Amino acid sequence: MVRNRKREKAAAATLGREPFGFADVIIYLVLGLLVATMVIPFMNIVAISLSGYEAAVNDSSMLLPKDLTFSAYEIIFKPEIYRALGVTAFVTVANTLLHIILCMMLAYPLTKKDLPGRKFLMYFVLFPMLFSGGTIPFYILIRELHLSDNILVYILPGVVSAYTVILMRNFIFQIPDGLEEAALLDGANYFQILVRIVFPLSKPIIATMALFNAVGVWNNWFTGVLFVKDKNLLLIQNVLREMLIEGNMGAFGQLTQQQSYDTSVQMAAIVVSILPIVMVYPFIQRYFAKGMYIGSVKG
Repeated sequence: MVRNRKREKAAAATLGREPFGFADVIIYLVLGLLVATMVIPFMNIVAISLSGYEAAVNDSSMLLPKDLTFSAYEIIFKPEIYRALGVTAFVTVANTLLHIILCMMLAYPLTKKDLPGRKFLMYFVLFPMLFSGGTIPFYILIRELHLSDNILVYILPGVVSAYTVILMRNFIFQIPDGLEEAALLDGANYFQILVRIVFPLSKPIIATMALFNAVGVWNNWFTGVLFVKDKNLLLIQNVLREMLIEGNMGAFGQLTQQQSYDTSVQMAAIVVSILPIVMVYPFIQRYFAKGMYIGSVKG
């Protein structure tokens, strides 16, 4: 037995990894518990949304559907919901595209040590991270710009983020200078270098920051509460707020009293609101860790 263990340790050492030990068991147990705290509530929401009215009322802790039915989804899938999802998707895509393009166009020049006023620009970028104008000045600014009840109120504010600019700047520092020098010798200008070299090589940080921004825009409800009264411009989170907090099911059409207080309908609305953004994660997961690591520790 002792010899076999020694052989296993020697084999693991030759493969360049440590043998699986007690510490690894503890780590996996802790990670498993953390995953459970995230997965179990989501399973509960999905199970209730697929359960009948009586089952949802009598058992709020179920993990598997009881009296399987899709009636809750049939109730909420009305033109009002399609419109809210469409507006939210458009705003999320538009804001994220502008966010990535503008932040990258600001981050790239800040990597040039010979840029005139470089230190002043860095302080100018960092200052809003430390000192915010506050809600009241922001409200006055939006009102004076006549962005109330305008879809642009979701897109333009916050389209440039100091946090994103700094992480992108730090990531661009990792791109070898030789690539830019070779491009300059071939007659390329800085804009062409940005588009043809910097952007393609910055996919990890672009994917990471696009995800962060998209999740923030998709979950945005505060802007709609302050500046939007037109029901046709409400985001899906504002519709959910009226439904879950204020008890107003008017956004879901004419419902019966039982349907209005049906827990399964509320859970189905939550699933519909979070499912689209959750589906994005698998496509950018491979870029996520690399983008955050390099973008946050260098520069």
